[in-house]
Amino acid sequence: MKRKVIIASIGAAVALGGAYVGGTWYAGRAAQDTMQKQHEWLASLPYFIVKNREYHRGWFTSTETATLQVNPDYYRFFLEREGEPLPVFELKYVQHITHGPLPLLTQFNLHPYKAVVDTEFQFSPDTQKFLSRFFGEQKPIQVENRIGFSDDGVMNIKVPSFEYEEAISGVKAKWQGLTATLDYGGDFNSIKLNALAPGLSGDAKDKGSFSFKNLSAALDHKRGTTGIMIGSSSVQLEQLNLNLSEGQPLKLQLDKLAYNGLISEKGEFIDGLARFTLDKLQLDNKPYGPAEMVATASHLHGPTLAKLSDELTRLQKQKLTRDQFTDAVVKLAKTEGMPLLTNDPRLAIQSFNVKLPDGAIRFSAEVGLKGFVAADIDKPVDLVNKLDARADFNVPRKVIETVASWQARNMFGGSDSGISNDDLDYLVGQFVEGQINRLAEQKLIRVDGDLLSADARLSQGTFTLNGNKVPLPWNQPATTDETAAEH
Repeated sequence: MKRKVIIASIGAAVALGGAYVGGTWYAGRAAQDTMQKQHEWLASLPYFIVKNREYHRGWFTSTETATLQVNPDYYRFFLEREGEPLPVFELKYVQHITHGPLPLLTQFNLHPYKAVVDTEFQFSPDTQKFLSRFFGEQKPIQVENRIGFSDDGVMNIKVPSFEYEEAISGVKAKWQGLTATLDYGGDFNSIKLNALAPGLSGDAKDKGSFSFKNLSAALDHKRGTTGIMIGSSSVQLEQLNLNLSEGQPLKLQLDKLAYNGLISEKGEFIDGLARFTLDKLQLDNKPYGPAEMVATASHLHGPTLAKLSDELTRLQKQKLTRDQFTDAVVKLAKTEGMPLLTNDPRLAIQSFNVKLPDGAIRFSAEVGLKGFVAADIDKPVDLVNKLDARADFNVPRKVIETVASWQARNMFGGSDSGISNDDLDYLVGQFVEGQINRLAEQKLIRVDGDLLSADARLSQGTFTLNGNKVPLPWNQPATTDETAAEH
């Protein structure tokens, strides 16, 4: 009886082992298909050019090696010099793929995955030598990709912390690292990102210092029915400090700078919202803030946006000169972008509010098209008649004087000019006062004590400024000379 039990146990173990080995082979083949899809997605991005790629599949593990080049079109405008070769930025990486169904078994993790991929970046000797000054023997970046059986997965990214110091120059730096988690769906049709960099500080002897604290980013997007990725995104910075003591001294501190964005879908139309906020800005011991700006875009034709995005990516991956790329973009806008204009789009800065030591600035504006047709593009008057726009602002008089004084001091001030700042401020004050009075007499602005304001509106071909109708050029009565010429 015991012999039968032992034989049965051995048979079961052999069967399980065979099933696992077979499952590993199957998972390895499926993982290769998934890695091919992920490679094609990476290659489809306009940011990179894939120079080469090799894939070697084994039974339990596989290896993928690839070299990426940053697309030169993204830095050509900044680094290209006539007669000089354009620098090339390349990155080689090796991906070590452990096949499922239990790729983390050696780590006592029984969670099933199709594969787990560890990415190793290989830098040039000079780059590696430079990075070693900061990271030592640590890998500058670590990436682990856990791929599920539905091609969804979780990618964990880590940049380790370091402390750096140069005794001779007195340069010090402390980097507290970065961690990020990217959850993605099959075919990258949904993406969730959370990233955090706790801080970076640097100090250069007798020159200044720099630091930031708690920089975080979040993204939650999924592909909509129009092909556009919709959802929310945010970036937050708790604090930024900059103190320059060399040359023109500067002391700056930002507190709680944030961006929040939302892209939504209504049928085949896309709406977008972006909100920027700042709790406080301390500039040379003067407080500014809080500040907020809210911008929106509404009723944008989603299928057109998706098509333009695909075509722009295609153009960016072609080797075009600057002029050729510009001509191609203009042609693309004319041939494919027209539905963006013919579907009553609207853009707006809903609010822009900044509190300053001398008061507050408030501004808002929006512009939209109503009833636009493709033929209007060649008829400026008809185009203007389809515009619906407005703008208004409020600004303290003292703010205008302060900005003008800054400009005057930069242009005419200094120890070599022989003009004192007090004299410059007096002259600027007189000039600004004269300009304000002149604009008020022409009804271009309103003056209410120390507050300056204006509002403008364009609707159905009629333009009003501060409530006063202003004739447009084509609505002006013909002059005597023009009338005589017609006869």
